[in-house]
Amino acid sequence: MTGYIKDFQVHDPHRVGRITVQLLGRVKDCRAITYRQDIKADQLESYKTCALPTHQLKENVSFLNVQWGYVVITTPNGVLDHEEAIRPNVGGQVLGYFY
Repeated sequence: MTGYIKDFQVHDPHRVGRITVQLLGRVKDCRAITYRQDIKADQLESYKTCALPTHQLKENVSFLNVQWGYVVITTPNGVLDHEEAIRPNVGGQVLGYFY
């Protein structure tokens, strides 16, 4: 998530607590998932497709569907975005998303 997060703080980490995130750049939308949805590694791609917006780009004669933004997931490897979680094939709980 290089270029999006300036700083973050974890408040009361021994309980449910909360995380405060300072974002950089222009963010169009940011949503927190309050019920912490569990997601398996093989479901990350389909969740990303449903949660993030798509934009069509014209390349030569065809169109490409391009998604932007990130789904933020808490995993056994720490808090990761969906791209970082797909590489080691790890799932976790969805904290939210932004684009």
